[in-house]
Amino acid sequence: MNKFTRTALPLAIVMALAACQETPQETAEDVAEARVEAAEDLQDARADYVEADSMDDAIDEREDLELTAAEGAYEVAKEQCDAMTGDAKDACMDEAEATYDAAKEAAKQRQESAEQALDSAEEMADDFEDAIDDEY
Repeated sequence: MNKFTRTALPLAIVMALAACQETPQETAEDVAEARVEAAEDLQDARADYVEADSMDDAIDEREDLELTAAEGAYEVAKEQCDAMTGDAKDACMDEAEATYDAAKEAAKQRQESAEQALDSAEEMADDFEDAIDDEY
């Protein structure tokens, strides 16, 4: 019985570990599915951006579009990382996360810049309108 336990336990551990790792086919299917979903989400975000009714809305929709693209790329990268094991998988996930975080920050900064530019343009338009009113 003791011999059986010594043999069965390592075998069970190996089988459990093998069950956790995806086959290349499963990874390819998961990556393809993530790409399709990302493309659909991106298409919806683009439609919302194109249909924006005002500059404020366009700025918000542009940020949503950029975040949607970043999220899609992140999901695809995570699925690709699933094919790896150990340190390689950890490094892949870290890189995917860092890229995603950088894209989110860049989108936020672009939105803030666009909002500031819009505010400045609106102020200039108001000043111009006031100047015209003062002339006439």
